[in-house]
Amino acid sequence: MPYGFRDFGQFQEFATRFRDRMRELYPDLEMGFQGSSVTGRSTETGAPFDEGRVSDYDIAISGDSVNRAAQENGVPFRGDGVSTGPLGEHDQQRLGLDDIIDEASAETDREVHVMIFRTIEEAAGRKPTIKVWF
Repeated sequence: MPYGFRDFGQFQEFATRFRDRMRELYPDLEMGFQGSSVTGRSTETGAPFDEGRVSDYDIAISGDSVNRAAQENGVPFRGDGVSTGPLGEHDQQRLGLDDIIDEASAETDREVHVMIFRTIEEAAGRKPTIKVWF
């Protein structure tokens, strides 16, 4: 279970609602948590999750439909074509995800950052990932 949730039930409720809202637009969407919510430490500073700050949630998403929409809407992928960086506001709007991500951030009182990967397996191959399997 990612850091920042009180218990598994809270994690499951949040992740299911967030994923299901995105699946209204992208029915084959898969997702997984990454970053300090998985490892317990910031990759940049090494600081423990939530120590002296409110940590964010980094969430990887994948699926043919969201990848196709990203390409059709000019969302830039990184050099190797495996993933985007964290989606900025403009890219979120182009994909119809801005309100969903904003509501997730408000619900958790944390910034929620979303990156698109070709596959969730490639996301997990790059960084420790807790896949939302339920």
